[in-house]
This record gives sequence, C-alpha cells and structure tokens, in this order.
Amino acid sequence: MLKKIAYIICVCGLAQSCFAQSIQSKLSSANNGTGFIDSLLLKGRHYYMRAKPDSAKLFFENALQFAKREKGTATQFVDIYVMMSRVSYMKKNLAKALSTIRLANPFAKNAIATPVLGNYYYFTATYFRSLLQYDSSLFYYHKVEKLNEVNNPYGNWYIYDGIATLFLAGESYAKAEEYYLKAYELTKKAGIRMDYGLMLNRLGNLYTIENNAEKLAKIIKEYEEFKSKRSPAIDKDPLHSLLFINWGNKSLKEKVALLQNAKKYHIKNGYYSAAMVANYQIAQVYEANDQAEEALKYLYENRNFFIEKNSIAKRYPNLQYIYQLEKKAGKTTDAILTANQLLELTTQLTSESNKKLAYELEKKYETEKKEKEIELLNSQNKLNELELLRAGDMRKALERENLLKDETISQQQELALISQREKEWQQKELEKEKLLSISLSNENKLNEQLIEKDKNKKRNLLIGIGLLTLAGISILYLYRKQVVKNRIINKQREDLVMLNREIHHRVKNNLQIISSLLDLQSATINDEPTAEKFREGSQRVQSMAYIHQNLYQGESPGIVDMKEYISILADNLMQSFNTEGSNIQLQTSVDNVQLHSDMVISLGLIINELVSNAFKYAFQNKQAGQIDIVLKKEENHLLLQVKDNGVGMSKKPEPDKENSFGYKVIRAFTQKLKATISIQHKKGTDVRILIPHYRMA
Repeated sequence: MLKKIAYIICVCGLAQSCFAQSIQSKLSSANNGTGFIDSLLLKGRHYYMRAKPDSAKLFFENALQFAKREKGTATQFVDIYVMMSRVSYMKKNLAKALSTIRLANPFAKNAIATPVLGNYYYFTATYFRSLLQYDSSLFYYHKVEKLNEVNNPYGNWYIYDGIATLFLAGESYAKAEEYYLKAYELTKKAGIRMDYGLMLNRLGNLYTIENNAEKLAKIIKEYEEFKSKRSPAIDKDPLHSLLFINWGNKSLKEKVALLQNAKKYHIKNGYYSAAMVANYQIAQVYEANDQAEEALKYLYENRNFFIEKNSIAKRYPNLQYIYQLEKKAGKTTDAILTANQLLELTTQLTSESNKKLAYELEKKYETEKKEKEIELLNSQNKLNELELLRAGDMRKALERENLLKDETISQQQELALISQREKEWQQKELEKEKLLSISLSNENKLNEQLIEKDKNKKRNLLIGIGLLTLAGISILYLYRKQVVKNRIINKQREDLVMLNREIHHRVKNNLQIISSLLDLQSATINDEPTAEKFREGSQRVQSMAYIHQNLYQGESPGIVDMKEYISILADNLMQSFNTEGSNIQLQTSVDNVQLHSDMVISLGLIINELVSNAFKYAFQNKQAGQIDIVLKKEENHLLLQVKDNGVGMSKKPEPDKENSFGYKVIRAFTQKLKATISIQHKKGTDVRILIPHYRMA
C-alpha cells in the first residue's frame, strides 16, 4: 500500500515538473506577439472556473512574466492582475487580493478595453467592501455604474445590489432601499428570473429588518406571483416554499406580529392567496419554536377560508403539513381524519397528474413530429427516433406514476398502523369500563346489605331522632353563620357603592380639569380655527363629565337619568355658545328614561356634536331660532331627535360620506349603538337616530 502511495506521489510530481518545463519552454521560444499571453489567460480562467486556484495561479504568473518581457498591452496587464487577485480572494486571502489588484492601477489609467476596466473597478469595490472599507468601496462602485450606463445599462443591477449591501451594513435603510429598488426595476423589466428573484429576496430581508409589514406583504405577494409562472410538481415542490427571510435576532412575538400585519394587509386588499402564504410562514415560525398547536390554528384557517375546495394543488400541501403537525402534537384522531383526506386527494392528484403529463407528452410529441416532418419529410429514421423519444417520455411518466403509487401505499400503511394503535387504545378503554362495571356491581350489593340492616325499627328510630337533633343544631349554626355573612356582604356592598360614587366624582373632577385646560389653551391661541378645535374638544370632555356627575349623585351606580343629564348638557351648550344676546332657544323633550352609562357616553357625544353644529351653522343669517332635543321611547326602539328651524343645508347630506371630524364622531358612535341615522333638510335640519337595542335600568 505504501509503495502505491509513493508511486502516485512520484507520478504527480513528475507531471507537475513536466507541466512547468513545458510552459517555460514556450515562454523562452515564443515570438514577440501577444497572442500567447491571451492563451495563458484563457487557460488560467479555465482552471479558475474549475476551482483549481493553484493551477490557475501558475498560468497567470507565467502570463505576467511573458507580458513584462514582451511589453504586453495595458489591457492585458489589468486583466492579469484582476485574475490573480481573484485567485487570492478564492483562497480567502482578502488583503492580498486587494494589494494584487492595486498593482493594476498604473495601467488602468491608460486606454484599455471597457469590460476589463469594468472588472477592475468592480472587484476593487468588492475587496474594499469585504475589508469593511465602505467609502472606498462606494467610490469604485460608482465608477462601474458610470461605465455601465454607456456600455451595459442592465449590468448596473448587481452594482446597485452591492451599493445597497453597503448601506444595509451601515444601517442606512432608506439608502439601501433606494438602490435595491433600482436593481429590482432593472431585473423586473429585463425578465431574467434568477436576477429578479434575487432582488425580491433582498427587498424581503430589508423590510423584515425594518418591521415594515405592508411592504413585506407586497413583496411576498409578488414573489408568489413570480413563482406561479412556472408549474413545479406538487410532490416535489416544498409545500410552503416561500420568500427567504433572514429574521436576525427577532423574537417569536415580533416575527408573528410582522407576519400578522402582512396578512391583514392582504385580507384588506382581497389577496387571499398571499394571506394563505403568510399563514404558512406563521405556522413555520411556531413550529420552529415547538408550538405545533399554535401552528395548526393557521393551517386550519387556510383549509377553512383561504383555499378553494376544488384547488387540489393548494389543498394537498396544506393537508400534508396539517398531518405532520397533528402527529407532532399527539392529535391521533385528527391525524387519522386528515390522512383519509390526503388519500382522497392523492387519488385525484394522481389522475390529474397523469392527464396533464399525457397532454404535455402528446403536445410535445405532436410538435416534434411536425418539425421533423417539415425538416425531413422523407426520413423514416427520424420518425422512428421520435417514436423512441415518445416511448422514453412515456416510460418516465410511468416511473413517476409508480413513485406516486409507492408513496400512496406508504401512506396507506402508515394509516393502517395508526388505525391499529387506535384499536388497541379502544380495547384498553373497554377493559377500564368492565372494571368500572364490576366496581358498581359491588357497590350495589353493599347498598342492599345496608338496607337490610336498616329494617330494625328501634335502631332506625334512635338514629332518626339523633339525626334530626344534629340537623337542627347544624341548621341553627348555619343560620347564624349566614346572618353574619349577610351583614358583611351588605357592608361590603355599601362600601363598594360609596367607592364607586367617589370614583365617578373624581373622574368628573378630572374631566372638568381637562375641559378647563382646553378652554385656557384655546384662549392663548391666535389662530381662531385652531382655538375653535380646542373649544370643541373641551365641550366633548364636559359632556362626559356630566355623565359621571349624574352617576355619583344618583341612587343606582351605573345608571343615568337622561332627563336630568340632557337638561344639564343643554344649559352648558347654551352658555358655551353665549346665546344670551340672541333669540335662539334650546328646548328639550325627554321621557323619564334611565340608561346604562356606557350607552349614555355615546348619546351624549352625538347630542353635543349635533347641537354644536346647529349653533355654529344653522342661524348664520338669522337672529332668532329654536333647537329641539327629543328623546323618547317608542314601540321597539329609542328615538333621539335633534332639529332646528335654521337655514338648512345647501345639499342633501350623506352621513356615511361626510369627512368632518364631527360627522366622523357621530357616525362612529351611531355604528357603536347599531343605530340608523336619517337627516331631513326641509325648513331647517332634522336629524333622527333610531336605536333598536338599548339597556334601561
């Protein structure tokens, strides 16, 4: 064995020596032309592409020696130094790679071939970037960019990618996005799948780092559309092959929150297929954190909502993933049901795959047949070759079908094993039930014996008297104990009522302080529209403060007397709009209605907005007028009406489309009350709100 190893080493050494001597002899005997330099460069590139750096280095060094002796061109010197630096870079010697390519700098100042100059700038920028010298790297990247703008505009996509990587390393995310988008636009327009797919990945990682769910959602959707343009086999393509995301140090909560926001964006815009993809990604995140139960929730959502019933291509991988996680989570019964569904889909999938394959083979056969007939109409041999090709394709199709059947059989065997385990579990449960039945039978026999013993009348009488005596004592004891408990409960209830009133009192005081602060702030603002906004906010806060005032002054906590509350609110609105010098009257007609506080807040804010609008806009050209507030119970609903006899509106109002803040408040609280609103504008403005469901005291 040692002799064989020594022999091999000697042969290799001899071959290397002969190889070096051959090159040296060519160098010494070569003419003064530069063609031999190009031949050495070509040979060196050949070994470099085959990942043989030492052999490549030997050719490049000899090319450099020959170029120095024969005074090669500037282009050849730059090309040699660039390739020698790439060999050092392949061997992970970054410093040497940079120092080697810098030797080409004197020659790069001369007129050299554009592709070689572009390589010199690009690899110089790459080495500076690897050594974390970002300013120098950016300088050379811009040189390549200017060069490509004239000769190869599309080539700038990977230059923009490199520049974006620099800014990303420096956490300048806005600049990184700017250059990634430039590269993305170039690759998308050119339609080169490999480059376009890479830039989608780059943008996906950037938006993940920035926690930008909306932009990440758009990239995931576009990536899925990009993938859908090809049709991979379902049994070979990963069931959730998604955009690669580099999560970095993000926590589970941050990952899920980002993907949840992306899913909400898709659902909002009707992109249910992309929402399904986001659910797959969330399931992966939970699975990676050993939370199979949580992962299953999102896969069930895909199955029940986002995947069409007739879409086998989407249902199959989703069910397969559900089956894996149900086994992992120990849900044996659910796994059996899922396995049955998978078997049904497998049968359909096999049928559709065979039909599709047969159609493609037939189409391919017909196309090739026509081409061969046009080219060699009278050549029977070519026709035979076409038949053989078709037979080979059919054989491959049969092999694929056999593989699919083998997989189906394997799944059936696994299902049979699961069924066997379920039968064993059921058998154990039956044994437990038998033991329980025996125990109950023994208990019944014991009860019968006790009944027989109780037939002794004297003994029963004594036991009965004793039990009655004990029961009387126990009842008396429990009664006294319950009386004490009731006293404590009543005391606690009174304390809670007092505490509740105190809380409402303090809340009312705090809201009045806030209202006063808003009034004071409005007084210091010179801009009247802005000051008006502060006064409106103060009035809204004051309307809520009156609710809490009514709560702590009333007898029942949580219940508001609407007649008293609306009267106080109306007086305050009159004072706020300073109507003493005018003939505008505000009248109320309120039934004796007591409502729960959570409903009164909504009604109070709606009344505040409607009356404020009437004061501000209804009587602009009138010195006198009347505003009515009506709240009354009708058969199946509660009616709130605010009307005035003012100037009315110039156009028919549409509450659902009004964009003012006041109308937004009215619309929001009307929806909260599940009420309907109607507005009439004849002889003033009449707003009616019908509340079908309301809580009374």
